[in-house]
Amino acid sequence: MSIIWGIVYVAELGNLGFPGFDPLDYKVAFSTGEKDFVVTYNGGEMEVSERKAVYEGLVGSIYQNGDEFEVVVPVYDTWISTGSKSQLSSVIWHESFHAYQNTAYRVFENVTDALLSETKLAEQIDHDPEKRKLYGRELEILSKVAEKESNCDFQELAIEYIQMAEKRDALLTKEEKASEEFYEMMEGSAYYVEACVVRLENGEPAYEKLYLENAGEYAEGNAKYYRHGMLECMLLDELDPQWKESYHFDKPLTEVIYGISGSGR
Repeated sequence: MSIIWGIVYVAELGNLGFPGFDPLDYKVAFSTGEKDFVVTYNGGEMEVSERKAVYEGLVGSIYQNGDEFEVVVPVYDTWISTGSKSQLSSVIWHESFHAYQNTAYRVFENVTDALLSETKLAEQIDHDPEKRKLYGRELEILSKVAEKESNCDFQELAIEYIQMAEKRDALLTKEEKASEEFYEMMEGSAYYVEACVVRLENGEPAYEKLYLENAGEYAEGNAKYYRHGMLECMLLDELDPQWKESYHFDKPLTEVIYGISGSGR
């Protein structure tokens, strides 16, 4: 059974602009579903220990172990056997970013009863024709940031997006709006990190096919929040490359765009 860490290009990618982010800071548990092989990186050396699996199923997730947050993914052989299109390394980066969000900014403490679950939220939006249509329109606008050879005025694009977001916000309940903003921020930024890893690890064609090709299309279920948040991060990169330096995951990405574009609420 192969056990690999799968974290690559740490030096080349750096912290991707997020202060203090380093995937090597977090233990990675490779799970068989019955047993975890926990890998710790210490000053250039890797240490491996074993324990009973913390999750019964095979997942890509994080696990709170005391005061620490760890990454949990299937062992490499199992991952390959699933036929997943995602590289295991990119999933580790994605989940380590969640560990970073919670360690540095305690983001998951905001998951309260006031937020709808991702599944329930997606179902409500998917079954409302107008909310669905306008969300699709938001994605179409944001996806212009990823168009090849685009001569796009990103300031104008931000204003166009803001206007559409405000129009759609009027249709949402308080819970729907807060929940969408949270998942776009939390999952969308991690998806952005994942996409950056794939871009370096597998090249531009793979990156475009996996992350950009359908980014502007409405997707039923949770995928739309990942795409939406990723595109918001990409737009922010164009508006202000230093935006991450002062971002503490304490406000929606849309609100940051409002502020930088000069068209705040």
